[in-house]
Amino acid sequence: MMHAEINWAGVKALSDQCKNFNNMNKNRKTGLVKIIKYSLISLFLAFFYSFSVSAAAPTVEDIQKIQELKLGEEVVENETYIEVQTSTTKTEEACSTCIYGYDFFRSTPTTFALSSNVPVSPDYVLGPGDKLVVELYGNNSNKKDAYLSRTGTFNLPLIGPISLAGLTLSKAEEIISAKVKNELIGTEVFITLSEMRSINVYVVGAAYKPGTYTVSSMASLTNIIFASGGPDREGSLRNIQVKRKGVTLREYDFYDLILNGDTSKDIRLQEGDTIFYPLISNIIKINGSVQRPGFYEFKQGETVSSIFKYSGLANRGKVKVEHSRYDASLDKRMVNVYENFSDPKLQGMLILDDDIISIFSSKTVESSTVHLTGEFLYPGYYDISSGESIIEIIQKAGGMTEEAYPEASVFTRDSVKKLQRESYLKNADNLERSLLDAVSSGSQVDGESYAAMLQFIERLREIEPIGRQVVSVDSYSLRTDPKFNLTLQDGDTLFVPKRSSAIGVVGEVLNSTSHIYDESLSIDDYIQLSGGTTNGADLSKIFVILPNGQALLLKRKLFQGDISSRVLPGSTIVVSRNPDPFNWLNLTSVITPVLSDLAVSAAAIAAISNNN
Repeated sequence: MMHAEINWAGVKALSDQCKNFNNMNKNRKTGLVKIIKYSLISLFLAFFYSFSVSAAAPTVEDIQKIQELKLGEEVVENETYIEVQTSTTKTEEACSTCIYGYDFFRSTPTTFALSSNVPVSPDYVLGPGDKLVVELYGNNSNKKDAYLSRTGTFNLPLIGPISLAGLTLSKAEEIISAKVKNELIGTEVFITLSEMRSINVYVVGAAYKPGTYTVSSMASLTNIIFASGGPDREGSLRNIQVKRKGVTLREYDFYDLILNGDTSKDIRLQEGDTIFYPLISNIIKINGSVQRPGFYEFKQGETVSSIFKYSGLANRGKVKVEHSRYDASLDKRMVNVYENFSDPKLQGMLILDDDIISIFSSKTVESSTVHLTGEFLYPGYYDISSGESIIEIIQKAGGMTEEAYPEASVFTRDSVKKLQRESYLKNADNLERSLLDAVSSGSQVDGESYAAMLQFIERLREIEPIGRQVVSVDSYSLRTDPKFNLTLQDGDTLFVPKRSSAIGVVGEVLNSTSHIYDESLSIDDYIQLSGGTTNGADLSKIFVILPNGQALLLKRKLFQGDISSRVLPGSTIVVSRNPDPFNWLNLTSVITPVLSDLAVSAAAIAAISNNN
């Protein structure tokens, strides 16, 4: 019996503290109780957290005990067995100087977990730790569910132990079936592999994450390559070595898998196998007109013809090849140019480490197309590789129909779209800067105006312009003025609508609508037909978008005379909003051209939509 010695000094101290506590006033006593209460709660939570963490993460000793149980003669089924999982996640940025294939392992979670839900091939080799289910039926009925022991034996029901380690699954089934038939007359047997053993493999050398990996016995070399994150930036992908008991069993070329889809050299690993990544020995750089430019690892003895199977050619037409190689004897790079890609001297040339090959495509073989839609006799895509102009491409399309309205043509170009997009972003930044300056300077800012301006800035950043360029494609203009007969570029589009008889009125009017064209009506008349302007209209900033996309800013004084000649069928009259609520931004000079651009784009989109 154990005896505990009482510390009377501690008891007396505790008694004195209790007396002091009772003598405290009520407020101090309440405060002290709260402090003690929260301290106890914090201690309890800390203890609970440490307990839960320690319970959730098995240690190496726990895993070893699990393995020992699996290798024992008799195993009591334990449902708390934890499958060991190894996972590696790379978070590196793109590497511009890494060899091709390295990106297969970048920013990709690679997880490999033990699993018993995969089909097992008949050539699977049994070993200690595999779990078999043997069921007898017929004259004798019995069932055995157990692991192979450390010695590789399995205790067959009603028969006794039998050695199965090192046998394939199909061979084990054959031996067990024969033994049952010979020793248990009238009895059949059913055999299945219910659980596979785990194995330890080593990943070393120039690996991204070297170490020991516990994986399923069904794991193959490629499984471990992906599970371990592949090589590091100096590791080879074309000479991955598998070593077994100190002997190199296989040299694996990862390019066979990612470039050719060839898995014939993939092998299943065994306990104690080592995957070794040697350092890269040979690198060549390929750039220019190829499908996959960059750095490639190559094997000694490869030629130029073989390396182009990796990078591909972006253009199968006429190309020029430049080959650069460092000459140690001269201590400089030597450059050779080959005019013919099929030159046997070039194709059969051995490549060396640090070579550079550049491919240049001839401009004459690059294909370029334009898209013609609308009122053409033969609309569609047309090749302009020969440098066709607008009038030439219209002739290719058979000309325009009788209903065509060339004055309202919509011509778009990618380079114009890019410039418009940059302009929108720049204007959005300028407006945002003006907004911040106004707020920081202490100006009185109306809440609704501030919110509206933020919404407008956001719209400028999100809107995608169509890239419309003002052109004149009517026959008279094209033939009399060479400046209108543009040379077309790849990606250009030309839409010619049907003749329009409408005049649109939008913006700060009571009723934004369209009116039938009447040559006797002026701009002011069309505005009045739309109900007149609103109180928020800026009468000094009214502009007309002509059918060809040209925008004309009109002053109020122009209404004093007859200006109906400025309005053509298909035009749009835009009444701008008065910027007075936004005077604190001084943005009139910025926002007016932006609104004009947006209106032009909207008119072009509407014209295309109405004719489709």
